Amino acid sequence: MGASLLPDLATQILIPVCGVIGIAFALFQWVLVSSVKMSAGGGRDAASKNGNTDYLIEEEEGVNDHSVVAKCAEIQNAISEGSTSFLFTMYKYVGIFMVAFAVLIFVFLGSVDGFSTSHQVCTYDATKMCKPALATAAFSTISFLLGAVTSVVSIFFFSFAALFKTLQILAELELPLIFAAMYGIAVAALGMLSTIATGLAIDAYGPISDNAGGIAEMAGMSHRIRERTDALDAAGNTTAAIGKGFAIGSAALVSLALFGAFVSRASITTVDVLTPKVFIGLIVGAMLPYWFSAMTMKSVGSAALKMVEEVRRQFNTIPGLMEGTAKPDYATCVKISTDASIKEMIPPGALVMLTPLIVGIFFGVETLSGVLAGSLVSGVQIAISASNTGGAWDNAKKYIEAGASDHARSLGPKGSDPHKAAVIGDTIGDPLKDTSGPSLNILIKLMAVESLVFAPFFATHGGLLFKI
Repeated sequence: MGASLLPDLATQILIPVCGVIGIAFALFQWVLVSSVKMSAGGGRDAASKNGNTDYLIEEEEGVNDHSVVAKCAEIQNAISEGSTSFLFTMYKYVGIFMVAFAVLIFVFLGSVDGFSTSHQVCTYDATKMCKPALATAAFSTISFLLGAVTSVVSIFFFSFAALFKTLQILAELELPLIFAAMYGIAVAALGMLSTIATGLAIDAYGPISDNAGGIAEMAGMSHRIRERTDALDAAGNTTAAIGKGFAIGSAALVSLALFGAFVSRASITTVDVLTPKVFIGLIVGAMLPYWFSAMTMKSVGSAALKMVEEVRRQFNTIPGLMEGTAKPDYATCVKISTDASIKEMIPPGALVMLTPLIVGIFFGVETLSGVLAGSLVSGVQIAISASNTGGAWDNAKKYIEAGASDHARSLGPKGSDPHKAAVIGDTIGDPLKDTSGPSLNILIKLMAVESLVFAPFFATHGGLLFKI
């Protein structure tokens, strides 16, 4: 590997070319899938061939316009053919792309001379939580216990999901680390991020489906349309979990590459966990994602309580609102959400920004390296678990409400004890999958970037407590 296979100019050009190839490939996928031909009768023809007469789109509730039904059939046909085309494209062309990309990376690695980077207890009173629930009726206690059991089972199950994703990330890390050390990790991160267009498309599906359901409900459309948008939203939660897993994996690779750059720039020869300075940093770093997640969850909860209080105030003060003859004050509700989304994120943001500065100045680069390693290892596990658990709790509520199977109908309609437990789970799951999980990617990457920027200063002037 010591001999250069390519001139320096070609070496400098090759990495951007690889990135462009990846982005172009993702865009090519999008063009290929979007070129599917749509026909109004495609969905029904396919159903007739399969002997299935239970059509998804049919005339309902006074909608007799043939053009509307034909348009719905086009949408149904496009969804079916589009998903099939997407899967076919992925499995047919991804293999070719990965082989070509691997060859380019191998040629580039051959032109690099060296790869080494050497140069309090809870303050809430339990009686305050239990007594009001027990005072209402016995079914409240059953709901509470059912919710607790559901939570434990969900956490247990999705701990294995986090384990599976962690093993997948380790497999992605193994070969680059063996063949090219930290530089190989950086190139592997580049390979993951080169297909960002496909990742963004996967991520965008969930919010689009969710908003479609909200618009259908606000427009007063039929309940059957809402059932279909709920089904799409449930699928969107699954695609969002896939996209978030991709984002978490790429964030882990990028953070690890930045960690290697920080160690090299700070002139740290080895990061020894047996050293007290590093071990202290590991403990603190592993704690930070939990602290950060608690702050974000608390922020969402406080904002939701403010919104509930405002809605309650409007029902009590605006005449005719309960009867539907008066319009609510939407602007105030929007202002509460907007203000909370900005103000409530100041403490978590300060935690991320100030931690590397405080640790680097007062404890030095060795302790800071431990903090970065601990936050990376802990943050990846929490982010994976939060994203998958939150999506599962959200889908559990939709599963009970839809009643599409005998098992779902046996759990009871809206208002039953299982449904109440699922609503509680969804209330926790939404901020888990939409706030805490994705924001942990920012924590592990931003701390690594900030530490890398200030590494020379920390190496020269840091560790004040150990210099006294």
